[in-house]
Amino acid sequence: MAVAGLFLLTLFLASLLAGLLPDTLSPPDLWFLYVAALTPRLKPPLALALAFGVGLFADLAGGGYLGLMAVGLLMAAYAILGLSTWLHPEEPLGRAAILAGAYFAKWFGIFLVVYVLGLFLVGPLDFTGAILSEALLTALLAPLYLRLAEAILGDADHAG
Repeated sequence: MAVAGLFLLTLFLASLLAGLLPDTLSPPDLWFLYVAALTPRLKPPLALALAFGVGLFADLAGGGYLGLMAVGLLMAAYAILGLSTWLHPEEPLGRAAILAGAYFAKWFGIFLVVYVLGLFLVGPLDFTGAILSEALLTALLAPLYLRLAEAILGDADHAG
């Protein structure tokens, strides 16, 4: 029930922020933060399936190409699971490194799909402004969102 409540809250906040921010700024990726909050609390196969499903929902809700966010969030969840075995997720620096690595993995997955489908109508460097503004806003909102998610879901037991 808490997972569904956090999902609805994420949907509301993502819609609100996308509407409030000017068109020149990309909104923070709250779906990435949602997956980052849930992945340590689930068994790895379920976490990967959830990340893919949330990505498909984000693709459908955002009106983009079906599969971009799905593969991106799947790669992010996979990176979180892998990096959590190498780093200490209970320490702030370890958690920040895991989130940064997962964010890079998300964009790697998105660009992988774009490359495979041949969607580069413009060069990948044309997305730099959007990626940087999204990364900055996501990084600024991450501590608040993850603290809120922890309050709703409880402590992560790092099931992976």
